[in-house]
Parts: sequence; structure tokens; C-alpha cells
Amino acid sequence: MKNILARGGIEFLAVLLGISGSLWIDNNKKLADLENERVNVYQILNDEIGAIIDYTTERIQYYNKQDSTIDFLYNNWENFSSELIDDPFDFTYDIFTTGTYMYSPNLSTFDALKSDGRFNLIDIDIRKKFGELFMLLEYINKIENNENQSREELIVYLSKNHSEIQYQYPYHAGSNSKFENFLVILENTRDDKTVWGLLGRKCGLTKSRNRRVRLFMEILTSIKENLSY
Repeated sequence: MKNILARGGIEFLAVLLGISGSLWIDNNKKLADLENERVNVYQILNDEIGAIIDYTTERIQYYNKQDSTIDFLYNNWENFSSELIDDPFDFTYDIFTTGTYMYSPNLSTFDALKSDGRFNLIDIDIRKKFGELFMLLEYINKIENNENQSREELIVYLSKNHSEIQYQYPYHAGSNSKFENFLVILENTRDDKTVWGLLGRKCGLTKSRNRRVRLFMEILTSIKENLSY
């Protein structure tokens, strides 16, 4: 009888150990899978951040040139001559265009990682940095929307108050229009302080966006430096 009980106890213990061993193996496998997924997420983020840094570097080169053009115009507002500008089309592009210069990094990969929960696999401090990044980009987009609005206000004002000059130097419609004529219009309306103010509002927002994109770049670089896993 004792042998039967002893044998039963041993069999029970064997079953228990088997179950425990199986659970241990399953748990370790899950941990290993989670670790592999974490490494994969870090690699994806590293590649995407690298691509956005390349894009941002290119944009900042444009923005630096744009800032220089705006500074030149306002530092020489009283006496600048469109005829003495080396490339009036390019100059006008820097001070007047908005859409082409907008900052639009591709964040679709980050959105996908957040959507399926894998974003939570990365270190919390890095997630906080990404939070700063997304908030800053949202603010940059607001600045650009205001910049577009200010540009439209300037266009409307010029059309209402300086239509004769616009008619003489068309810049947006007609076979004889030239984009750089906008600079000529500014030259001929520079005594109108409202023109100066509206353009200043638009260009001030432009430079504000440019400064914040440089800050965006600093955060990007910081994230990439801490993404090594």
C-alpha cells in the first residue's frame, strides 16, 4: 500500500515538474520573442529617424537660404532694387512661396507602431522624446497654416489697394505674367506701411517655422543617439 502511494506521489511530482517545465519553456520563448520584437522595433525606428534626418537636413539648407533672403530684404527695404537682384525669381520664391517650403516629414511608420502597440516596447525616456517631437511638429504645422493665411491677406490687400501696379506687373495670371514681378510690386509699394507689415507678418512666421524645424532636428538627433539597443 505504501509503495502504491509512494509511486503515486512520484508520478504526481513528475507531472507537476513536467507542467512547470513546460510553462518555464513557454515563458522563456515568449520573453525571447518579445526581445526579438523589441530589437526589431528599435531597428525600424533607427532607419526611419535616419531618413527623416536626411530630409530635415535638406529642408534646413533651404530654410537657411530663405532666412538670409528675408533678412536682406528687410535690412534694405528702403532702397532695394529688383533689377540688382542676381536671381529675382529665386529671391521672390524665398519671400513669397509657402507650399513648396512646408515641412512634411513622413511619420507613417511611427503611426503604425503606435497603432499596433509596438511603440510601447521602446524605452520610456525615448517615448517622451517622441512626444516632444510630435507636439513640436503639430506647432510647426499651425505656424505654416498661419503663414499661408498671412500670405493670402497680403495678396488680397495688394489687389484691393494697388491693383494698377499689379495690372502693370502681373505675377500670377496671363501669358505675360512673371512670378518675379511680385518683387517689383513690393518695390513699388514699399512706402505703404501696411504692405510692409503684412509681408513682415508672413516672413516672421516663415522664420519662426524655420527655427522650430532646427529644434526638431536637435530632438531627432538626440533620439537617434539613444536608439542603440
